[in-house]
Amino acid sequence: MNIRTMKALDHYVGIPVCLLLDCWQILRQPFRGDRPRPVRRILIMKYFGIGSILLASPMLRAIKTHYPEAHLGFLTFAANREMVSRLGLADAIYTLRTDRLTHFARDLIQALCQIRREGYDATIDMEFFAKFSTIVTYLSHSPIRIGYFLRQMWRGHLLTEEIYYNHYKHITEVFGALAAPLGVKVSDLRLTAPSLTAAEEIAAQELLTREGVGPQELVIAFNVNVSDLSLERRWSQANFLALARALLSTLRVRLLFIGSPAEAGYVDETLAHLPRDGRVINLAGKTTLAQLLGVLKRCRLLVTNDSGPLHLATALGVATVSFFGPETPMLYGPQEKKALVFYQGAYCSPCLNVFNVKTAPCRGQNVCMQGISAEVVEKAIRERFPELWEEYRHVH
Repeated sequence: MNIRTMKALDHYVGIPVCLLLDCWQILRQPFRGDRPRPVRRILIMKYFGIGSILLASPMLRAIKTHYPEAHLGFLTFAANREMVSRLGLADAIYTLRTDRLTHFARDLIQALCQIRREGYDATIDMEFFAKFSTIVTYLSHSPIRIGYFLRQMWRGHLLTEEIYYNHYKHITEVFGALAAPLGVKVSDLRLTAPSLTAAEEIAAQELLTREGVGPQELVIAFNVNVSDLSLERRWSQANFLALARALLSTLRVRLLFIGSPAEAGYVDETLAHLPRDGRVINLAGKTTLAQLLGVLKRCRLLVTNDSGPLHLATALGVATVSFFGPETPMLYGPQEKKALVFYQGAYCSPCLNVFNVKTAPCRGQNVCMQGISAEVVEKAIRERFPELWEEYRHVH
């Protein structure tokens, strides 16, 4: 299932199901006699985005610290399992496949049955206003059900603890607010770095060696991709190419282009316009998550759109150059000092929000991104990271 199908199902199926469950909840509420019980088992749900899961790691870490003996479960899409596992903050991971509707339905039923058997005391819904996640939260049968609230985004009476969604706060704070009903304060907003074994780090280095990258060479990664949640977040291919050419002409550098198997075609199309002399390396679709993490750790810099690799690099302590337009860096931007963020603040920007289900109104005409020129970006990189030119400048 693609993103568009999921959004349609959530709207046309989710609303009537929510309405039916809401009526049921209202009818049965006077007969409920639940007594408060200790919080020993906490279920957390986040379906979309490896980057969002990383951005939630401060909240997960704070819950773990506050409830060291508690059992934390995590429900997510199957593609996110490895990332959740590498964060080391969940004791159990339940996953839903999204390749086919039948697989999705079967996995959902099995996960709900297991979750209800295990008897979670609290469920935290990290999705903003998806009806599907509200339904699953209610069906978890947890006596404490936590999720976001805005009057404009109806969710009925299916939650027991409603958290105001403040779209003027950084997303790490927004996620952190979900832990408040459990008595947890999130003060450390640093991202948790996904774990890598020594063997995995060696394997990543061996991958780079096979590509001809020496241990002392300057390596800069490029991520020209975004997920299909909103392709309008892409900085233009022409600008990425212009920046790559500028760096190649002034620095002794290896440029690594990364991407998932689904993004490999777009990366191939981009690299067709760059020299094939060994200085440009295409790793799109060729790395596991472990290899990608190891490769990013080796890089001095990641140049990227607003997407998951930005948050991976941030968590790993790698300096980043990122581009925002449809989304605002106030909400999703990296907060580390080594981050260089480009955002023009066009009148129509930001346009992605919970009210339009993260759908850009410009239909590809993203003037907010087109206005960021490669020349301006290169100049800013030189000013922010002068040591790269001091150490690796071409000597003609």
